[in-house]
This record gives sequence, structure tokens and C-alpha cells, in this order.
Amino acid sequence: MSKRAIDPTRVEEQRVKRMQLLLNLNRLFAILIFLSGFGLVISLIDSSVWNFKLFWWGLKFIIFLFELIFLLAGYGIALMFGYSDPDAVALMMSIHNAIFGGNGTILGLNIEDLIINPMQIPAQENIVNSIYAFSIITSIVFAFIAGMGFIRECNPGLSAISFFALNIVLGLASLNGKLLIDTNFNSGNIIQMIFSKLVITAFLLYLFLELSFQANYIYSVISPNIHRHRRISSNIKRIKEFKLTTVTPQKLKEPTSSIQHSDVLVKGKEETPSRPAIVAAFSKIRGLVGRKLFRINTGEDWDKLNNRLKTYYMHLEKNDPFIAVSLSASAYTPSITRLILIITTGTIFRLAALAIFSWLALNPLPVLRVLHMPASIVDSIEAQQPEMILLILIPLALLFLLVGLLVHYIQKRLAIRLARYQEGLIIRPVSTTSVKTEKQLQLKKKPSKSRSS
Repeated sequence: MSKRAIDPTRVEEQRVKRMQLLLNLNRLFAILIFLSGFGLVISLIDSSVWNFKLFWWGLKFIIFLFELIFLLAGYGIALMFGYSDPDAVALMMSIHNAIFGGNGTILGLNIEDLIINPMQIPAQENIVNSIYAFSIITSIVFAFIAGMGFIRECNPGLSAISFFALNIVLGLASLNGKLLIDTNFNSGNIIQMIFSKLVITAFLLYLFLELSFQANYIYSVISPNIHRHRRISSNIKRIKEFKLTTVTPQKLKEPTSSIQHSDVLVKGKEETPSRPAIVAAFSKIRGLVGRKLFRINTGEDWDKLNNRLKTYYMHLEKNDPFIAVSLSASAYTPSITRLILIITTGTIFRLAALAIFSWLALNPLPVLRVLHMPASIVDSIEAQQPEMILLILIPLALLFLLVGLLVHYIQKRLAIRLARYQEGLIIRPVSTTSVKTEKQLQLKKKPSKSRSS
């Protein structure tokens, strides 16, 4: 009695609300991490990079680069066809003026000198800084747009673009000497390494990427359940509110063209335009309880058919008050507690593993001692060189890849088993032929038992 006293619809609605709340909280936390990492990356770069003049010069260089390639290609083709050096230059000058126009200069350099000696462009003042500024500002804009796109659509591909774009920004700023922190931090102590500003920035960016994938996982698990719950709840409500009424010939002659198909519930045979709404509900439930349970003929009375469907569903609900939960398949989705446990434990484990493996990659001596390398290798200067760090870092990176493939294989196998288990729980129709075959089998078994006795 206590089980039937619980309202299954209310329980299901509360579960859906908790799922939606968990998804929104995860997205909110990912937004905060992204904004923190984004602001920290900007604060680590010298303010001289954020110069619109340098950005404009870099953009002009990218545009004029295609123009320069065209001039050099045409100059080489002219030399191949037997033109002399001055004639080839004059030909390209005339072609350039005809196509591009201009005053005969590119980035302040004479086109004639530029065709003969194009390597003088890098020697021009501020051209390298302009290229770096253009690349950094463009990457920052791409990172921000991709991050906002992830927040809107919960697409992990956009968060990956934002993650790599911010890392490119840090790399370009370090190459140009515009990074305000020292990259040669002391990695001998793992605690000092973790709390250094560079590692904190890297961990924030990775945490944003990790949370974006977790948000996508929650969205892929919860979103279909929410949409399915709303659709099936609406169909069940229409079935419960259906009433079989008597019809008079005068009511059948009334015009019904003004009644909309999607907004009117079926209340009887006189409202014929609204019957497709109940038919849609019937088709949804029919697909869940078995396709062969009801046979729809062309001339069959729809009201009687809807009444049969309502009677059948009320019978199911009487035997199992939580039949609506079973039909929406929400019972097979992970619980909220389990989802939170999966997210927190997985994220903490990966962050801890990343910190430990990063420290081991930057300090190869403990790994070399564990592997019982000779003292000549452990105590040598080459053990602290970048080549030895790469020798340790590559197997660790491959280890992450192998673990990811193993987890993907296990998840795939579990998904197949879960699908088979759910197929066994689907309500299947009991046909008359199956009942007859079972009775025949029972009759065949009875003589064999009597003979054995």
C-alpha cells in the first residue's frame, strides 16, 4: 500500500528536475573555470601585444604575402620563358599595377627590390612582432568564441578548440618573449611545481577541457531522458483524459475545420480532426508495449480503439503504478548520486595522474632509478637534457592513450550488455499462437512423464 501511495508522476518529475539541475551546475562550473583560465592567460602576456597597430600590420602582411607569392611565381615563369631579369621585373610590375593597383610598394618596400630580394621583409622593423601580435590576438578571439559556443551548445569539440587556442597563445607569447612568467621553474619538488603560476594556468585549462567532456557526457545521458519523459507524459495524459461519448447524427454534420489538430484532445467521436493527436499517442505507446498487440484496420472505429488503449494502460498502471517510469526508460539511466560520483572521482583521478606524470616527465631520474639504469646514465649530464625528458614523456603519453582505449572498450561492452538486459525487460505481447504452442508442448511432456513413472 505504501508503494501505491507514492505518486510516480511526481517522483519522475522530481528526478527530471534534479537531472536538469545537475547539468546546469556542471555547465556553470565549466563557465567559471573557462573564464578564470581565459583571464589568467591574458594576464600572463605582456600588454604591448594588445596593440591594434601591430595587429593591423600583421593582417596586412598576411594579405600581402599572397600578393608576394603571386609576384615571385610570375617572375620565375617569365624567366623560364626567356625574359631577361629587368624585363621579367617590368612585366610583373605592369601586371601588379593592372590587377592590384597601388603605388608600387608593399609594406613600405619597393616592389622591384622586393621581387629580386624577398628576404628583406623579415628584416623590416616590427614585422615579426606584428605577426606574433596578429596570431596571438586571433587565437584569443577564436578561443573566446569557441568557449562561448560550448557554453551554448555543450559541444566538446568547441571546448577542445578553445583549449588548444589558449595553449597556442601561451606558446607564441613564450617564443616572442612576451610571457610574463618564467618557464624554467623548479620542478624538483612536486608541491612547488603544482603551485607555480604556469602549472596552475595549465591545470585550469585542462580542468575546463575535462569538465566540458563531463558536461557533454551528462547532456548525452540526461537530455534524451528529459525529452522522452515529456513526450511520453504528454501522450499518457491524453490517453487518460480520453472519454468515449455517444454521437448524434446532427453533431457529425457540424463543421470542424476550425479545430486545430495539435491543440485539441480527443473527447469523442464528434471531434474527428483531433483524433490524430490520440493516434500519435497510441502509436508511441504501441511501439513500447509491442507492435503486434493491436491490429489497426482501415474501417475500425477509432473511438473504440482509443478506449481499448486506455483500458489496457489503466490495467498496466493498476498492476504496476510505476509503469510510466518504465515506459520512459528513466529507470535505466544512472542516478544523480552515481553521476556526481563518476564526475568527481574521474576528474580528481585524472588531475592527480596528470600532476604525477608531469613531475616524472620533468624529473626523469626517479624513473631511471626505478628501471635500474646504470649509474653512468643516471649520473650523466644527458639525464637532465630535453631528449631524456622526451624519452620518458612519450611512453607516458602512450600510456594515457592505451588506458583511454581500454576504458572505451569496457564502456562499449557494458553498453551492449545493458542493451541486451533492457531488451529482456520490454513488455512483449502474448499471441494466441504462442499460447497454443505452449499447451501443445505441455501435452507432449505429460505422456513422457507417465511412461517414465
